[in-house]
Amino acid sequence: MSRTEWALLAGLFLASFFAVLLTTNSYGPTYDEPHYASAGLDYAKWWVRLGRGDFGALSPDVIEAVWRRNHEHPPLQKCASGISSIALGKLLPGVASIRLPSALWFALAVCAIYLFTRGTWGRRGALFSALAFATMPRIVAHAHFVALDMPVTAWFFITTALVRAGLRKKSWPLALSAGIAFGLALLSKMNAFFLPLLLLPWGLIWYRGRWPKLVVPLLVIGPGVFLLGWPWLWVAPAAHFGEYLAFHFRHAAYNVWYLGKLHQYAPWHYPFVMTAVSTPAAVLALAIAGAARCWPRRNIDPDRALLLFGLLVTILPSAFPSSPKYNGVRLFLPAFPFLAALSGGGFAWLQLQLVRLLSAKKPVRGLLSALVGVALGTALLSPSARAVSTIHPYQLSYYNALAGGTEGATRRGFETIYWGQVFKEAPEFLDSIAEANPRVLIIPSGCIYLLTMQQDSGLLNPNVQFTGDQQQAGEVGYVMFQMMQSDFTDLCWNLVRSEPPAYAFAAEKTPLLVAYDRRAVADALDRLDR
Repeated sequence: MSRTEWALLAGLFLASFFAVLLTTNSYGPTYDEPHYASAGLDYAKWWVRLGRGDFGALSPDVIEAVWRRNHEHPPLQKCASGISSIALGKLLPGVASIRLPSALWFALAVCAIYLFTRGTWGRRGALFSALAFATMPRIVAHAHFVALDMPVTAWFFITTALVRAGLRKKSWPLALSAGIAFGLALLSKMNAFFLPLLLLPWGLIWYRGRWPKLVVPLLVIGPGVFLLGWPWLWVAPAAHFGEYLAFHFRHAAYNVWYLGKLHQYAPWHYPFVMTAVSTPAAVLALAIAGAARCWPRRNIDPDRALLLFGLLVTILPSAFPSSPKYNGVRLFLPAFPFLAALSGGGFAWLQLQLVRLLSAKKPVRGLLSALVGVALGTALLSPSARAVSTIHPYQLSYYNALAGGTEGATRRGFETIYWGQVFKEAPEFLDSIAEANPRVLIIPSGCIYLLTMQQDSGLLNPNVQFTGDQQQAGEVGYVMFQMMQSDFTDLCWNLVRSEPPAYAFAAEKTPLLVAYDRRAVADALDRLDR
């Protein structure tokens, strides 16, 4: 790569990183973030204690006390968040220091997509792939949260890219780096266990003679990093690892509202339909074209096959009948770097066809190709970038034109929003209530702590009283809930279908958070009693 191209890559990294970091305080807290952040702070303090030479931290009792907190999930994101908070908490405003690691993973994923696809689709196809990922609205949203989905998405693809590079270049340093990346993926989330199912068959088909550079990273180094990076496994490793697996095999199947019906386990087509309606339409079409290019008439290219296999391996498990299916595309988020990478193939093909159609003579062909690439890329990515901007910071409720946008998707029976982030807007209404000590019913009751956190931080009137007991619906002044239809009770449905809200926070002309007053609640209760 030339210096210019290295500068481009650095620009991609910095733009992606700071675009997230500088906007992160716009996003309200989600259900999981407070739990991950507080556990991560304890983890980080333990590492600091060990780093200072206090080997009492290695006592089994101490490890058990610290690391049993939130042990259901691996610690990478939590540790990174805690370390960032300790190091930068006084320098960065709000929750920026806590959420900084997610911005880092996002920027690394953008660069990894460019580097992988550069040799597959060319520089312009690679740049389109990277920018397609960086402007996917739902990806942008996930890049802001202290959650497990962005780190596993990034490290899943980075591992794939490094394994491919190590085998192609016969490089042990790259192979060892791939092993470390795999370990970090395992320390991110359980989706990483599917990486060997993708990389071992692929590598043994196309690079059988280089198998040590495939097997050692995936079966030795990666698991070793996973073990070293999770101190909870140092104590009774077999029992604790079995406990980790058992939790996920017995994980509760949360309800999801899908195509106008409530499901505990959504149909097999859920991940495919959700991918189709939550990916910008132009990027989706180009990804389909790119996937078609992965199957030429002769000699399947291993890199193209890896992209296609990667997309299938990351999305197919979510189609199994017993697989949890909820929260939009979150549970199969690692599929999206592969989808974006495939879209670069469609873009490169389309650009080539346009240049051929213009049939310029050789002296100006290069300039014409560059101009066509810029114009075409701008036209195709502008809708994605515009969507990120117009629906900010609620990209989790983004749906593309195939679904009719957020408004059309809600009408067609897709879940409008999830994860509680929109309760950040509640003070706008709750602080305007004239009553001295208003009582508000929150549905579901598990969201109440997102509001009490705001009271503790001075962002919400401390005199507002919350209850989650629906038996008290006739005694409260207001009922408030987010437009997460899978959490709706009969009272919620009755209010939404028959009563005008006293307050509604909307994005894309679609309510995301609503509140109903005492009169509306009384009418709804009366209808339910008939």
